Amino acid sequence: MKKLRPMVIAAVCVSLASQINFDIFVPGFMISLAPIIFTLMLYINRDFNPIIVSFFAGIMSPLYRGLIIYLSGTFDNVLEIIYADMLFYFSFGIFFYFLYWNRPKTTITNFFAATVISDSFANMIEVSVMLRFTNIKYEIFQTLIIIAFIRATISVCIILLLNYYKFLLRRQEHEERYRELVMITSNVKSEIYFMNKNNIHIENVMKKAYLLYKELSKEGYPVNLKEMSLDVAKDVHEIKKGYINIIKGLEGQFDGHTDDTQMNIRDLMSIMNDDVKEYIRGNKLKIFVDFAIAGNFNVANHYYLLTVIRNLIYNSIEALENRKNAHIFVKIQNKNGECIFTVSDNGIGIKEKDIPYIFNPGFSTKFNKETGDICRGIGMTHVKDIVNEVFGGTIEVKSDALSGTEITVKIDEKRMAGISQ
Repeated sequence: MKKLRPMVIAAVCVSLASQINFDIFVPGFMISLAPIIFTLMLYINRDFNPIIVSFFAGIMSPLYRGLIIYLSGTFDNVLEIIYADMLFYFSFGIFFYFLYWNRPKTTITNFFAATVISDSFANMIEVSVMLRFTNIKYEIFQTLIIIAFIRATISVCIILLLNYYKFLLRRQEHEERYRELVMITSNVKSEIYFMNKNNIHIENVMKKAYLLYKELSKEGYPVNLKEMSLDVAKDVHEIKKGYINIIKGLEGQFDGHTDDTQMNIRDLMSIMNDDVKEYIRGNKLKIFVDFAIAGNFNVANHYYLLTVIRNLIYNSIEALENRKNAHIFVKIQNKNGECIFTVSDNGIGIKEKDIPYIFNPGFSTKFNKETGDICRGIGMTHVKDIVNEVFGGTIEVKSDALSGTEITVKIDEKRMAGISQ
């Protein structure tokens, strides 16, 4: 019953479409949109059996037509018209079933041919019945074939448009997923990078705790202090082991040949642009972001570069909170053997006395006005570390309260392309 209901609904739609028509050849013989709607539904829903749908349509459509004829007060040849109409749908469904629906493999060409043949022969049967198999001329059949060809062409064009629309949707979905994957990978790889750096600090803490234990042992300090320092060394060692396991797990998921794969700067910034604008729309911010890329070059460690640019842009977004005519300008150029990235905004700016400290771990001028919590201040520290250590580049900051902030990153073009020097 559940499978039958959609086919009945399809038959109702076909029957309604049959009422959009015009007479031709003989009174009561009509050319309508029904075959177009009928074939489209059968193409889109391959579970619909053409014979079953045509059976219901062959009952409903003549009833509609009979009702309209009855209400108009014209009773001539009503039964003959209804009978011929039923024959059209029944024969159309049977032809289409064997020519297309029942075939194991089908193409759009098969669909077109089956539609033309089914429509032509079904119309020929209908008009022959209405003419009582007399005065049948070759020109009539020729015209019916042309009409069938036109209706089949319309159906195919609609199908091709629908398929193209689906293709565009799939491509858009694929691009969105790829962008999300690139951004996630960029974030994770950057976190792995800093986790490895932190691992060195953990190692140093463990060594210092052990050295403290040895010193306490020499000087004859209380036993509980010696044991406490040794416990600290052991605990830090266990933390280090767990930390290393997490890093290995993340590297196993995101490592591979991705770091060696170069990516074009324009493609990279297209992903960055989409990510930033989606964030701005999602948070209902009134900020204009403009990317200007002069020249073209490839980036080897593109995941790390994304982290750098993303941090700088999002810092600018925070600085533009509640700012009128908020604007962020990202300029990228290849000049004198250097790749230069400039991110500027017209935000609140950074105090001159604070500029020397903005790259220090823990330094921040941002705080939550509601809770009073100060931001950790590790974003710019990470940016500087990546620029210096991964790319061997430099980073400069210019800022004042009137014009906003401008941060410039310079990286050697060979280093950017992953060419060892």
